[in-house]
Amino acid sequence: MKPHRARILAMQAIFQKEFHNRPLQELESFDWIDYNLPQDDRDFALLLIHTTLEHQKEIDELIKNYSEHWDFDRISPVNKAILRISLAQLLYLRHIVPPKVSLDEAIRLAKEYAEDDSSRFINGILDRVYKSHLTSSTPEKGK
Repeated sequence: MKPHRARILAMQAIFQKEFHNRPLQELESFDWIDYNLPQDDRDFALLLIHTTLEHQKEIDELIKNYSEHWDFDRISPVNKAILRISLAQLLYLRHIVPPKVSLDEAIRLAKEYAEDDSSRFINGILDRVYKSHLTSSTPEKGK
């Protein structure tokens, strides 16, 4: 399995859901990609997509609360998609994805797909959410 590729697909699906208003059923089919997707990657991408959409209202509230001096509507769709799937992993899938991996992968996605300063912006929000929601109650693996 290549979890990074699955995260890319999940990020692209969340982007398409909002920006192009594509139906979930269409996104789940992955007909919009031009390569053969291994089942493990498909399963992980679907888990990220479903978890993100299931908790999107809570996730968006966190983004609004932790994006200091930024109007939510002015955050780029790519940055929102990266933040959404990253927060879904960080908050709801940490039994599968260690928080450190979620944070590192978010930065990687931002560097690959977003604007130049996006990785700092995304890291700032995720770091604040992590510190306020997870450090006191959930120890990271290996500690």
